[in-house]
Amino acid sequence: MEFTEWMGIEWQHAPENTARLTLKLREEHMSRANRVHGGVLFTLLDTALGTAVVKSLERGRGCATLELKINYFRPIQEGTVRAEGRLMNRSRRTAYAEGEVVNAEGKVLAKASGTFFITDTMIQSERERL
Repeated sequence: MEFTEWMGIEWQHAPENTARLTLKLREEHMSRANRVHGGVLFTLLDTALGTAVVKSLERGRGCATLELKINYFRPIQEGTVRAEGRLMNRSRRTAYAEGEVVNAEGKVLAKASGTFFITDTMIQSERERL
């Protein structure tokens, strides 16, 4: 089972170079403080931004996160959240994307920006990873 599937992430229709994901929150997503763990929101944003980058590439190519910066604005304890990622800039070997996670009322929970390395294939050989 893929990690995003285990998390419960669902892909929604989105325009070109954009990704939209939703997640119905579960008990497993909560921290000890009974609110969504920051890593869950981080995962949503990393996935949304990376998907926006991959959608801009030729079939078979991929990307890897080089850097991701996130700001958290408010906690959430239940419901469904939506993440959106947008490709902002792409060069031959890197891409920059931005996005946010919102609650059901559209209030921003977190924002992120990230830089991604563009790979020739979706899955890299051991040699390419060195």
